[in-house]
Formats: sequence, structure tokens, C-alpha cells
Amino acid sequence: MSNIWTPEKIEKYKQASEYTAFHKKLSVLAAPYLDERWTLADIGCGPGLLDFWLAPMVASIDAIDSDESVIADLRARLDDVFLTERKTAEKIRPRHASALELAGESWDIVALSFVGIDEEMLEAVLPLANRRALIFMHGRPDKAGPLAASDDGGKFTATELETWLSEKKLAHKKSVLEMQFGQPFKTIEDIHKFLSEYGGQASGEIECVDIGMEDVLDEAALKKMADAEERIIKTNRFDYPYYLPKSISVAMYIILSGQRART
Repeated sequence: MSNIWTPEKIEKYKQASEYTAFHKKLSVLAAPYLDERWTLADIGCGPGLLDFWLAPMVASIDAIDSDESVIADLRARLDDVFLTERKTAEKIRPRHASALELAGESWDIVALSFVGIDEEMLEAVLPLANRRALIFMHGRPDKAGPLAASDDGGKFTATELETWLSEKKLAHKKSVLEMQFGQPFKTIEDIHKFLSEYGGQASGEIECVDIGMEDVLDEAALKKMADAEERIIKTNRFDYPYYLPKSISVAMYIILSGQRART
């Protein structure tokens, strides 16, 4: 995700997460490596969408980002859901700070999800994790749209991270899978605006693929979405009648703190 957040980009990000259940699915992948007694720092948390799903699995979460606008948005959302999701809201502590300002602090788990990482950041962040670090990143370069990774342009790719971890002899596990994180829309006008903002074009009629509402997230429908890349799906949903598929490769790394890889 680009590190320049705007209200419109935050809203689109939330809509994409809600529609595809993307962050919910990431939390399911992370669950085996968490413990309800442990503290967690989500560094580069963005709007904190992953944190709402991780909160029931840990003791507390420090949601940290260097962008004041997403931290303000997260605080507002926590205020909104406090009465209905009090146990979750009480566990999440928004904080405006950069990764390089956290020296001397520690948590059981440190998480980085879809933020640009390089050697400097890793050397600053990994020592903060008493038990393990959890990293989600693009398994392949992704530069299109508001969901593009900021780990492009001089930052580590998944392959470069793998090489770095091996060179440092850091014990780690890796999983790679394909997931949907496309963009839903409420109107045709929203589609045209989105495409114009992110470098696409909507010339002529927009081709639609019909998918019933009950099938939107099942396995067959996801495959059809991936096959329909660059085409708009007609969802038959009232809230989001249209969807632009986006299949991304997600690489998840679990780095075991203080453990060296076997040679």
C-alpha cells in the first residue's frame, strides 16, 4: 500500500477489505502463531484493519503508524465501535510513530503487513520482538491501484527478504498463497473515477461477469474472478453491485526471535 494516505484511499481500502474479507483471512493465517497472553505491535498499521481481527487472539495491540491521518481514522473508528465491540476496542492502542523511533521497546510479537521494508527497518524492528516477527508482503511486485505495495522502489521484494534472512541465519517459516484484494464499487461513476485516479481507462462499455451474491467468496467464484482480471464483476449485491478483481500473491514470513537457522 502506498504510504500516502488520503480520506478517499482509506475508504477504498476499507471497502476492499470488507468485500474480500482480506484482513480476516490474514488473521486466520496468523492465528497459529499468536497467543492470547502475548502483546503485539503492528508497525505500519495503516487504518488498523488487521488489528480488529487479531485483537481477540492477543492480550493487546499497539497499532503504530507514521501517518497521522490513518491513526486519527483508527481512533475515530475505535470510538464508534467501543460500545458494540468494547473488548476488541480496549485492546487496540493507536500510536503515531515511525519504526525507527521504537528503539528500546519490546513486544512478544511484532507485525509488519504490506509496508515497505528494507535492511534498516528490519534491523530496527526485529530486535523489538521477544518471541517472533510476523511479516505479510507481496509475493510478486505490485504497483497498480490504491492497494499497491510500498515495498517496490528500492524496498525488499519477497525474494530479497528470503535471501537476507538466510544470510543472517535467522530461523523462519514462509507461506505463499494467492488472495483476492480487489475493489468493490457502488456505482458506474465510482468505477470511472477509480480508474482515472489510478491510471486506468474506462473506454466504451464496461464488460461485466455475473456472479450471484451467495457465491462471491467461494472457491469457484474466486477462480472466476482471477480469470476475469481487468473486467468488472456484476455481483448482484445491494451494497456493492460491481467489483474489479485483483489477485495478489501474499507471502507470509514467521521469524523466530533469537533462533538461528540450522545449517
